[in-house]
Amino acid sequence: MMKIYLDMDGVLADFFKGFANHFGKDHWKQIQNKEKSIQELQGTDFFNTLDTFPTTIELVNFVQTLVGDDWGICSSPLRGDRDNSAYWKRVWLTRHFIMPKVENLIFTGQKERFAMDKIDGTPNVLIDDKPDNVGRWTAKGGIGIRYQANQDSLVTLKQKLIGIVEKS
Repeated sequence: MMKIYLDMDGVLADFFKGFANHFGKDHWKQIQNKEKSIQELQGTDFFNTLDTFPTTIELVNFVQTLVGDDWGICSSPLRGDRDNSAYWKRVWLTRHFIMPKVENLIFTGQKERFAMDKIDGTPNVLIDDKPDNVGRWTAKGGIGIRYQANQDSLVTLKQKLIGIVEKS
């Protein structure tokens, strides 16, 4: 059975706005040393401080309507901060009533390991804002859709998802 996985940062949670705000900047690109700044987030509740996008709840509700319980979260933790990042991402999801079934809650830097259903080989869908993640997912046989909530059309994304589900 095909699953639709939603990335969090850039798709459901406004990571870049939160990143800029955390360091007192108007835009994340104004942060001088981004890698060092991201490392400074380790061990904090940063992920629980992020805003949703105006489209977040509508996207989650649409996916639930489309596939029922066959949806999940597939989100990368900060490098070197897996357990802490995952904890605060779960708190954020719970607070915003976006919690999938626990077995569909994945926090990994290797998202592509979930591109195919392990039992029947059905391709799964990943909605992610990072081209690298989408590329690796697709290379492993999954269906990757690049979507950045503050730039891309939710209507277009919904149409793509309807097409994919109708074919499966």
